[in-house]
Amino acid sequence: MRGSKILTKFTLLFALTVAGVSQPVLAEPVPSQPSDKLADEQLNLASEVEAIDFTWSGHRVFAQMIQRGDHQIIAYYDANRQMSIAHRAHQRTPWRYQKVPSFVGWDSHNYVTVDVDEEGYIHVMGNMHNDPLVYFRSTEPWNVRSLKQVDYIIDPERDTNVTYPRFMHDRDGRLIAIYRLGGSGNGRYYYHRYDTATKTWSLMHDGQFFDGEDERGAYYTGPVLGPDGNFHMIWVWRETPSAATNNNLSYVRSPDLVNWEDSNGKPVALPLIRSTGEIVDPVPTFGGMLNGQKKIGFDADERPMISYYKNDANGDTQIMLARKSGKGWTTHQISDWTGSKQFLDRGGSLNVSILVPQDPYVADDGTIRVRVQRDGEEIEFAVDPASNRTVRAGSSKSTPDVIGTFQDNPELVQFVRKAEGTPKESAYDFYLSWEANPPAQDQARGEIPAPATLRLHKIPR
Repeated sequence: MRGSKILTKFTLLFALTVAGVSQPVLAEPVPSQPSDKLADEQLNLASEVEAIDFTWSGHRVFAQMIQRGDHQIIAYYDANRQMSIAHRAHQRTPWRYQKVPSFVGWDSHNYVTVDVDEEGYIHVMGNMHNDPLVYFRSTEPWNVRSLKQVDYIIDPERDTNVTYPRFMHDRDGRLIAIYRLGGSGNGRYYYHRYDTATKTWSLMHDGQFFDGEDERGAYYTGPVLGPDGNFHMIWVWRETPSAATNNNLSYVRSPDLVNWEDSNGKPVALPLIRSTGEIVDPVPTFGGMLNGQKKIGFDADERPMISYYKNDANGDTQIMLARKSGKGWTTHQISDWTGSKQFLDRGGSLNVSILVPQDPYVADDGTIRVRVQRDGEEIEFAVDPASNRTVRAGSSKSTPDVIGTFQDNPELVQFVRKAEGTPKESAYDFYLSWEANPPAQDQARGEIPAPATLRLHKIPR
């Protein structure tokens, strides 16, 4: 059955309150065929789908798939709400599954994330929203069934109120774990680097990376390795648990994830506080900016550019594009909407009507493209890079159509996430799809739908 409601990876992050994740890459369009029937037949022959497991559908909580070399790993919650990890050594080898002792409630913040270190040991974090650290590590390389719980990374007394876990790798391939301690109005972020020789973590930066000074919290996207060889990061501050108090879109970059500077090369001291870093757009509180809806890309000259939204003078939400220009930044309104204002003065995971799901990028024709969603419709703005004016806006498609044909329950929302780390030389992209209720500010519902099928789609590029 073709689903009537399809939200893509773009519902990330996380309606959005998660700090940041990698962005989707579009599959190549399927060549036109003599007839629609023949096109569908050839598309289905070229694509493959397999059921991974039944998965929890009571509310949206994100699954993740990564590929490291030939190895593929999927992290998700099964039909019983239990955190589950599946691994296979190659696309044509069987999946091996492991259930770990962690069960999700109704909180859409409590996604699960997975990665591997340089020696192939599997690391898993998740199911945390101001909760004690939930972390598992395998005792054997590439053996998902050897996952064991680890009580803390640095200090058991410190790792007690963790949110937004994330793994990444530095230039040398070393595994880094990032997470927040504290709440949305007083959050503090920490970076940790893993040593495969000693099997221990060490704190980077001699302390915290962001410091809300017990008055506010930071919500970031990145660090993203740019074409200029630097890691780039953007963030907003949030004064209270109310999403309406997001303010001050900010930027910083680093050559090595240790030393940080502004866009002009001026050193920036850590921890980052309200008075440090570089403000790209001084959006005030209640200015219509949402912490998860900001993405960073790079123009034809390798300069950073940021897509996000805020309210205009009439109170309508508008899509914005900020670009590095000279020694500063310029901001440009690229939508002209009416009746688009969103109600953000609330906490929890929000089911918002406008999303900025993908990094801005330069198309083959030289225009800057900004992709958004409004009321479930995917829209792409084409912006002239010289004038920064919108030259056209039209519909866009973020995932292959064939994925939508596998939606079983049209009363739920279909979520799609693209696998991370698929090699550039691969002939295929991989996507996860499943169905669930949208987030409801992390509150329990009165009914629980039947479990959904978590599917893996193998799509030709």
